[in-house]
This record gives sequence, C-alpha cells and structure tokens, in this order.
Amino acid sequence: MSILLVTILSRLTIGRSHLAKEQNNSQENQRIHMTFQETQEFLGVSHQTIYRLMNQGLASHKIGKKRVFLKEELIQWIKDH
Repeated sequence: MSILLVTILSRLTIGRSHLAKEQNNSQENQRIHMTFQETQEFLGVSHQTIYRLMNQGLASHKIGKKRVFLKEELIQWIKDH
C-alpha cells in the first residue's frame, strides 16, 4: 500500500468524526457533495494530491465551473483503496 493511501486511511478517522458532526445537522442543511477545498480538508491533503488521486480514479463531478466530490463516492473510494 502506498504511503499516500496509508496517510489518507490514517486521516479517515478524522474524516469520520467530521461526518458524524455533519450528521447531527438537520436534514435540510445536508449536502451530498463536498467542494474541492472541503475534500482537501476532509482528506488532509494538498490540491496537487487531490488531482493525483483523481488521476488514480477518484470520482469527481463538475457543477458549472466548480468541481465537487460526492461524499458517498469519496468514502467508498477510500474504503476500496
């Protein structure tokens, strides 16, 4: 397993606590996506690393000119890698 993936997995615990906090919010305020910056903070990596992960298969979507990541896909990708 690469050092990058080990780092991401070690930070998954932080990400899970972040998601747990969000789950405490009301359903009206819930979003199913994360912005590029939110994804960086969630994974604790730089923007270059996000682009590298996208080249390795991390799914992202464009909404207008903005790139977003679906929370479910992001969590599943982490589990799979």
